[in-house]
Formats: sequence, C-alpha cells, structure tokens
Amino acid sequence: FGSATTYRVTGGDLHQETGTKLRGSYSTGFRAPTINELFFPGFGNPNLKPEKSQAFDVALEQALPNDRGSISVGYFWTRYRNLILSVFDPAECTAPGSFGFCAQNVGLAKAEGVEVSTKLKLYRDGRWVKNLDLQIQYTYAATRDISSGSDTRLPKWPLHQISTILSYQPIESLRANLEGRYVGERFGNTGNGNPTPSFVVWNLSASYDVTKYMQAYLRLDNIFNEKYEETLFFGTPIRSIFGGVRINYDLPI
Repeated sequence: FGSATTYRVTGGDLHQETGTKLRGSYSTGFRAPTINELFFPGFGNPNLKPEKSQAFDVALEQALPNDRGSISVGYFWTRYRNLILSVFDPAECTAPGSFGFCAQNVGLAKAEGVEVSTKLKLYRDGRWVKNLDLQIQYTYAATRDISSGSDTRLPKWPLHQISTILSYQPIESLRANLEGRYVGERFGNTGNGNPTPSFVVWNLSASYDVTKYMQAYLRLDNIFNEKYEETLFFGTPIRSIFGGVRINYDLPI
C-alpha cells in the first residue's frame, strides 16, 4: 500500500484560578487492511483499500470545588475515506464459509457526537466509608455512510453508550470496583438491517495486596447473567467467576 504521512496538532489552555481546562486537536490517519481482513478464508476481501481519516475534537473540563472531582464535555468529528468494516451482509458476503460476514470498504463515512463525563470523589475520610469514587461517561455518536446517498448509520456503532465505575478503597491494600456498561442498538450492515439489541452488563472485582509482591484477586463478570451479543450471532459468556493470585517480582539485572 506504499507509504503514508499522518500528523496530529494539539492545543490546550488551563485557568488555574477556576480549574478550567480547554483542549482540542486535529489529526489525520491511515490504516492498511490487516492480513485477516484481506485473506482470511471466507471473510477476507483482497480488494480492500487502505482507510484514511481526518479527525477533530474539542473538550472543556471543569474541576469541582474542594477537590471533589471534575466534569468534562467534549465534541468529536471524524471523516473517513474507504472505512474498513466487518459486516453481516449475506447478499454481498457470498464466499464459501463466510456465513454472511466479510470485510468491506465504505467509500465515504463520518462520525460526530458528544461525550460527557464526570469523576466524583464521593467520600474521602468518612466515618464509615473512605475513598469512594464514581466515574460516569456518556457518548452520543451519530455515524453516517454518505457514499451511497442513503444516509444510513454505520454498522456496529451505537448511538448511545454509557459506562460507570464505582471504586472503593477502604485501606491502601484493598480495592473494589463495580462496573456497568450500556450499549445501544447497532446494525449489522450499511443498509441498517440485522439489528443487534441493546444491553446492560455489570461486573464486580476486588483485589488485595497480600505482600509487596503478591496480590489476590476475585472477579465476577456479568453479575445478572445478561444474555447479550457484542456482535450479531456471537454470544458472550454467562455469569462467570474468576479468582487467583498475581506475583510480581523484579529480577536483579
């Protein structure tokens, strides 16, 4: 695919008196198709072209009084040429063994939207609760396939996503996290067919530093045993429990 030159320009401003940050960036991108996207049996497409992009984003972040956290609002815009996507399109993906999936280029596409996030220090040194933090992020992404004139949404790209993390660290060696994620409905192809339903999934994890070199951990994924699919027809694990011990040791050199 030859050579390509990309660049990124960033800037920002900080008002220390008010704790206000303003930042922005503009960049270009280039991505050559992977070996799997080109030649994987049944799925690959040897006619794929490299993907090129232009992206712009700007964000405003405001610190809360008394070091209680921050709130951030941002806008992003990206324009793609020959965007590479994995789609479910039985009418186009007809190679033996494809099962209707294949890699395709979208001639012209765009994505723009907003991100709103907050980081809150709920409790620092309460009588019963210490070091309790909350993070929430919401993303609205309006995507469009503008090459065909149909003005349809891009596949696998939800309009709405929400993620949240509740962190608790009562003592330095003990940490616990409750994580939640909502992903809105997505489509399987550029014609906006074969929708994948929205889902909500929750995970719980905890770790304890037994010694300087040893950490015990326990993780419960998919607490409520949600049946959902990240990709159409590809199931995800049911409620799962993991546990173990991590050992870290720096060998003298």
